[in-house]
Amino acid sequence: MKNSKRKLKRTTVALPYDLWEELRIESIKRGVPMGELIAIKLMQLKDLKQKNAVMSTDEHGLLKPSEETE
Repeated sequence: MKNSKRKLKRTTVALPYDLWEELRIESIKRGVPMGELIAIKLMQLKDLKQKNAVMSTDEHGLLKPSEETE
C-alpha cells in the first residue's frame, strides 16, 4: 500500500483494547504503520465480501444482504 497512488484520508476510530493491541503487535512485526495495516485489512475484507457475494451495497453505499440468484 505504500506505493499506492490512492489519496488517503486521516480519521480517528475507537477500538476495543484487545483489538488495538493485536493490531499494534502485527503492525510492529510487519514494520508498517497501524493506519496502513488497518486500511489493508479493510480492503481485504471488502474483497472477501465481494468474492463471497454475501453482502452488497445499496444506492447509498450501505451494506445489505445480496439478492440470491438461481
